[in-house]
Parts: sequence; structure tokens; C-alpha cells
Amino acid sequence: MESVFIVVGLLVLFFLVVQKRYLKQEELKDSAYKKKGPILSMQESAFFNALVTAVGSHGVVLTKVNMANVLSPLETDKKRWFIANNRIAKSYFDFVVCDPRTLDIRVIIEFDNGKPLDKGKIERQKLLMHVCKSASIPLIGTTIKHSYQVGRLRRLLAAHIDLIEPEKEVRFCKRCGSPMVIKIASVGDHKGRRFFTCSRQPQCTYTENYNVVFDEEDSPNQ
Repeated sequence: MESVFIVVGLLVLFFLVVQKRYLKQEELKDSAYKKKGPILSMQESAFFNALVTAVGSHGVVLTKVNMANVLSPLETDKKRWFIANNRIAKSYFDFVVCDPRTLDIRVIIEFDNGKPLDKGKIERQKLLMHVCKSASIPLIGTTIKHSYQVGRLRRLLAAHIDLIEPEKEVRFCKRCGSPMVIKIASVGDHKGRRFFTCSRQPQCTYTENYNVVFDEEDSPNQ
């Protein structure tokens, strides 16, 4: 008699397991998804290209990195730990430069998109400064102008990554964010002079004076 109850119990348990698994599969089938599009905006993509060029082989550039994947609270009290961890789990670092061999964090890059300050942006900046200072991670603030001034961006990075050489100047197109190349004018009043031109020509015809220098306070023309 006991064996009958055992068999019945096993059958009921098997039925519940199968039903639960089937229902989960049906729930998944009811959910459809689509791609949101590029991970980065056009401005962020242009800056990402400049950052990768500035870092070169001396680092690996990651983007949109969740803070909780990089940091962990020092709190010993469980409740306070979860509160602190939840605070950073809801935010991310714009760009993270890692050691190419160990992927250890070298520098955090915050990209200012130029939008006006609001409560959310102020709170984010406060959080960034606090967590980076607390964890002793260098934090560099950048703007869209650094997308076209790779030499200046390289100088900012060189303060924290010794192997980066700050002298070489590389520029990116202000219109489309593509790398620019140096050419020599063959005709006209500027014949024989060097100038920068977009590498996507003829699709993009943007050019720039070779000797132009942007001041620290100046933003490049769009």
C-alpha cells in the first residue's frame, strides 16, 4: 500500500515539474523583442573612435559599463551593503579604459553630451565623483570637442597611462566622426599647403586647416 502512495506521489511531482517548465516556455513565447539600434549615439560614437585611437595598444576601451560590475561596497552591514550596491547597480560608466592584459580598470571617462544640467545629471555627477574617489579610480571629464582633438585627449590619458605618448596629433571629421587624412593642395591659392580632409570623401567633403589649434575653452565648429 505504501508503494502505491509513493508511485502516486512521484507521478504528481513529475506532473507539476513538467507543467511548470511548460508554462515558463509559454511565457517566454509570449514575449517578443526588437533591437533598439546602436549602443552609442553619433556623438558618443565619434568620441569612442577618438578614444580608441588615443589609447592605442595600451588599453582596451569598454563602453556603458554597469558600475556594479566594477565596484563593490565596503559596507559590512548587509542592509547597508544592499542599499549601496543598489545605488550603483542603477548607473553606469560612459567609458572605461582597462589594462590590455589583465583588464584591470585604469581610467574612467565621463562624456558630457552638452545637454543642460538638470537634477538627474547633477546627481549622476555627484555619484561618479564619489565612487571614483572612494575607489581611487582616476576620473576624466570629456566633451564632444575631444572627438576632434585626439592629441589633447591623449595628453589627458597620458597623466594616468604612462605608455601613451601625447605628442602625436590625430583628428576626426566634425561632420561624420570619420578619421581625417592629411593631403597637400595641388591647385589654387593654397597650392603646396597641407590640410586635413575627411577619409570618407567624396561622401563627406569636410576639410580643415592643418595649422588650426583649438583652445581649451573653445568648442570646434559643427
